[in-house]
Amino acid sequence: MSKPNRNVIVGAGHMGLAIIRGLRRSQPESELFIVERSETRRTWLQSEFGLASTADLEVADGDAIVLAIPPQVFVDFAATARSRIPKNAPIISVMAGIRIATISDALGGNQVVRTIPNIPAEIGRGLTVFYAPSSVTPETLKRTHKILSAIGTSMRVGNEEMVDPATAICGGGPAFVSYFADAFCTFAEAQGFSQDEAIRLTTEVFRGTAELIATSRRSPRALCREVMTPGGTTERGIAAFEAGRLKPVVLEALAASTARSRELSDQFDRIPTT
Repeated sequence: MSKPNRNVIVGAGHMGLAIIRGLRRSQPESELFIVERSETRRTWLQSEFGLASTADLEVADGDAIVLAIPPQVFVDFAATARSRIPKNAPIISVMAGIRIATISDALGGNQVVRTIPNIPAEIGRGLTVFYAPSSVTPETLKRTHKILSAIGTSMRVGNEEMVDPATAICGGGPAFVSYFADAFCTFAEAQGFSQDEAIRLTTEVFRGTAELIATSRRSPRALCREVMTPGGTTERGIAAFEAGRLKPVVLEALAASTARSRELSDQFDRIPTT
């Protein structure tokens, strides 16, 4: 017999596994039920982490469901899962591009929360942006916060449309920052630093700067100006950024990512799910 308030994790890919590991680390008392359709993946989960999983969804009253499957397979999943999920079961989606209305219509549930986690969740330092409509109960919100706290911090937005720019900033942000960090590393190695030294230089600068922005109550623009001594080296570098239109290009990239998120949502909205 399962324990009350069990967490049912559907999908054990990168994000699903991050959530599973976070829950095991921070909430060892909670029972996990892992659903993974790939037999190869199930075998790997057992051998690498000692995690038992099954291909068949089972949901009991009191369970919370985390949908960590690729959005492309959601329609097939919903076709068999709808009859197995209680209408009032908390459903926490980490699927990119699928709106709450689509999930609710497909699964017949009324307690759906849409989230956008990011890859630092793997080390418990993720930021998850989520939207929960007014119909979501305090109990569902409590379950959501408890699950998301296992992988980092969370931020609730008041409008589902805000999930799309959050996807660009939060979801894609680690890739965008890593792209910029790669330029730092490339330069450092070209100047004679080893690869390890280049990575250490870059990551310590990024880590320290992020902590300073978070704790100093000074804006990134203000901190930038503080470092830019008139006629100094930093000012010369910032001038090169301005000449290359770095900030407009970054804004264009975030806008393009946001637009793509909305395109994907529109595509999934047109897929019949009942």
